[in-house]
Amino acid sequence: MVVIRIFLFSLSLLLLTHSLSMGDSLPQSIGSLRLEQLQSGEEARQEIDRLHGKQLNFGKGYIGIYKDKEGNRKGRLWVSEYDSEMEAAEAIGKMARRVQAKEGGEFWHFRVISIEGTQVYFVVGMGRTHYFFQKGKKVIWLAADPSEARQAIRDLIGKIP
Repeated sequence: MVVIRIFLFSLSLLLLTHSLSMGDSLPQSIGSLRLEQLQSGEEARQEIDRLHGKQLNFGKGYIGIYKDKEGNRKGRLWVSEYDSEMEAAEAIGKMARRVQAKEGGEFWHFRVISIEGTQVYFVVGMGRTHYFFQKGKKVIWLAADPSEARQAIRDLIGKIP
């Protein structure tokens, strides 16, 4: 009996630890999409910097690849966490101005919308629907298939602390 209790306690602790470590960085699901691959640390930092074409000044970075139940890639999420909300606000402002200034290139249909009380920037391009926004110290960019995007962004906004 004691062995079973110890085993169940250990199993619970292991599952809780795994859940917390993944949950602290990216949601396990957004809309009907499930997190299939997570990049963090230096690997994520390098990829985020590469996408911006320069080195950014953020603390933690995460990249998630989300798939539907058939296993098809349907979304990608980038999260950059800054040291302060002010730094995150500056970063999202610069990003919005750059994307808007280059409208008609790889992105178009630039809009500022409100979802669940959060100011969100919206663009279309590269076969995806894109949303980017700030939440606290985090700058978040979601690229998703148009069929999944609306449900995914609404769910994501509620899950990012």
